[in-house]
Amino acid sequence: MSYIVLEESLVNEFFKFYYNKNYNPDIIQKIFNHFKPFLLTNRQIIKYFENDDIALQQALSTQIPYCDYIDIDSELYSEDFYNEMLEKSKYKVLLTKTASSLSTLDCHKICIDDKATHIYAKEFKSGNNRDSAKKHIISLIKNANKITIIDKFLYKENIITNLINWFNENRLNHEIEFILKGQKSQLSFDTVKSKFNKCGYKKVQCKLSSNSIHDRYIIIDDIISINLTSGLEYLFEKDKDFTYIISEI
Repeated sequence: MSYIVLEESLVNEFFKFYYNKNYNPDIIQKIFNHFKPFLLTNRQIIKYFENDDIALQQALSTQIPYCDYIDIDSELYSEDFYNEMLEKSKYKVLLTKTASSLSTLDCHKICIDDKATHIYAKEFKSGNNRDSAKKHIISLIKNANKITIIDKFLYKENIITNLINWFNENRLNHEIEFILKGQKSQLSFDTVKSKFNKCGYKKVQCKLSSNSIHDRYIIIDDIISINLTSGLEYLFEKDKDFTYIISEI
């Protein structure tokens, strides 16, 4: 499965590079600073080669490395097109040419001018709203089969309440299997499971976490890990700095 989506100008620049057609080395270098396998449609290739039938036929008959080909019905490069592409991507991230690219599109973006990372990370200072982080994380977990949450302080009333309300607000699939790991605190395992069960989440296991584990994680299908550097509590509360880091296990 491909990880990211490229905006139109970056797709075209990548094609110039791949087909050796007078590409911009600076842009290509920046693309590769953030490069992950990306999604592509044949219609994007057709549009790029619309004035060169011979090159088009050659391009359509050759698989471009590091791309997954999919079919999208929406108008090419429309808002719906990008949303559908993002939905089918792994990291739900759009790589853009400038920070202001596609400003009307409500999605998670990385600009090619951003500092390069091999994983996605976002930092929020104390007092900053975390809605974009919550929205991004939900987009990653909403189609999961299993979610493992590890947080030393997980079994606190405010954390469990905020967590369940967040899931309910986003209509999370009730068939998801939850594995919860934390240290003994305000709530018993039975109380936590009861709170989840009352909201329709029946597949819930509560366990003790290792006391030596400091970092907090949301693990999706044992494939993607989201490290919450200051704890799950501060995804919902704003009185402390908070960073989440997404990586593949």
